[in-house]
Amino acid sequence: MPKVFHIPYGDHPSQFGVLRMPELSGLSPVVITIHGGFWQSKYGLEENDPLDEDLTRRGFATWNIEYRRVGEDGGGWTGTFIDVIDAVNHLTQLEERFQLDLSRVVILVHSAGGHLALWLASRINNV
Repeated sequence: MPKVFHIPYGDHPSQFGVLRMPELSGLSPVVITIHGGFWQSKYGLEENDPLDEDLTRRGFATWNIEYRRVGEDGGGWTGTFIDVIDAVNHLTQLEERFQLDLSRVVILVHSAGGHLALWLASRINNV
């Protein structure tokens, strides 16, 4: 059974990710999932759970990130966007412990998560 870890990357209750690790030994490629939901606080990362569970069964580590959303302290511009960068960068702190292959990372998004991924890609030299 895949292992699931709830890992904070910041101090706010919404600054965390859910890391799922496959049962395979060795380095695991990583799929970062970013949910949509209009960045509203009533929507969360659980909408990506079925996708992440399937990818983990197929041998990928998944990092399903939550972020401060509109309606939460610090959510919206720029806090939401900073959270996405911080969550992705946090993988470097998890790389060794969880045997993550950070040379093989892809970002998969749903709905308004696409805006966040595009902004993240535009900041690649700052990440």
